[in-house]
Amino acid sequence: MGPELAAIPHVEFCEKLPPLKELGGPLGFETKDALAIVDRRLKYPHLRQWLKQFMAVYEVKGGEDLKDLRKFPTHVEAIVKKMGAVSPRSFAVFAIGGGTVGDFAGFFASVYKRGVPLVQVPSTFLAAIDSAHGGKTALNLKGAKNQIGSFHQARAVVISKELLKPLPQAQCHSALGELVKMALLSGGDFYSQVSQTEKWDFTSLWSLLPLAVKAKYEIVKRDPFESGGERQLLNLGHTLGHALEAQYQLPHGEAVSLGLVFAIRWSQHRGYLSVKNEAEALALLHERLKIPTVQQFLNRKKRMSASRLKTWLEQDKKLVDGRHVSFVFLEGFGQARRVQVPIESMLTEAERQGWI
Repeated sequence: MGPELAAIPHVEFCEKLPPLKELGGPLGFETKDALAIVDRRLKYPHLRQWLKQFMAVYEVKGGEDLKDLRKFPTHVEAIVKKMGAVSPRSFAVFAIGGGTVGDFAGFFASVYKRGVPLVQVPSTFLAAIDSAHGGKTALNLKGAKNQIGSFHQARAVVISKELLKPLPQAQCHSALGELVKMALLSGGDFYSQVSQTEKWDFTSLWSLLPLAVKAKYEIVKRDPFESGGERQLLNLGHTLGHALEAQYQLPHGEAVSLGLVFAIRWSQHRGYLSVKNEAEALALLHERLKIPTVQQFLNRKKRMSASRLKTWLEQDKKLVDGRHVSFVFLEGFGQARRVQVPIESMLTEAERQGWI
C-alpha cells in the first residue's frame, strides 16, 4: 500500500463523465466488476445513464450520518449482498458524491478484501478541491469526526464539469474556504489569481480548480502518510474549524473559512505574520469572499463555552499529548509553520478573538 499511496493518482478534468472502458483498462481493473457507491440525491439524467455501466450500484444519503461507525457493518452487508461474488483482482469501487460519500466509499474500498482499487468522482466543488485527493478515508466515532480511518489513495479522480455545473451558488461558496487555504499555503501565482478574482461563481471556481488540486498534491507527495509533519500544513484553519463544524453543525467549507480567520489573526498576534499580510488576507476573506467576522457569526449563533471548546479540541486528531495541539500558523503567502501549542493557549486566544 505504501508505494501505491505515494504515487499521484490520475486526475482527469473532463466535460462529461467518460465511459468506464476508458478508465478501467489503464488503471488495472475490469469494467464489469465496478461498484458505484453514489449519493441518491444526485438525480441527473446523464449520471443515471452513466451508472448503467456498473455491475452494482449502492445508493446512500450523503452527510455525516453516513460516516457513523456504528452503521458501517449494516452498509457492508447490504453492499456485499448486492454485489455477489467478486474477485479483488478484477474489482473497483467508484465513490460518486460529496466528501462524506468519498470518505465512506474510500474506507470501504480500503478494508474490503484487504483493499481494492478506488476511483473518486466528486459531485461538489469542496470534494473536488479537497477530500477526493490525498488518500485519507475516515468514519466518525460518537460524533467526533474522522476518528476511524485509513490511507487509501484513489487510482483516479474524475472531475466532471457536467457533474459540478448544476450545483447551487451556496454549494460553490462552501468550497471557498478550502480553495483559499490552498492558495495561502501555495502563494505565488495561485494566490495572486485567487486574490484578484472579482466574481466567485462556477466559471471562476472551475478555472482555479486545477491549481488547487496541483497545490494539494505538491504537499501530499512529500508526506503521503502524514508521518513527517509536512502534510499537516493542510490543517491550516482546521483546528478551530473542526470545533465550529461540530458545535454548530456547519458545512465543512464554512467552518474552515472561519478557522482561517482565527489562524490568520493568531498568526499576526504571535508575530509570525506581518500586519500588512494579515490585513490583506482578512480583506480577501471578509470583503471578497463574504466570510462573516466573529461578531457577525455570533449575532446568529450562541457563543460557545470554554469548556465545550476544550472538549472538541481534546477529540481532535491533531491532539499531541492530551495537553497540546499541533496548530498551523501562517508566516506569509506560501509559508506556514506547525507549532505545538497548549490547549489553554488556544482557549486564551479564542477568548481574545471573542469566540468564547
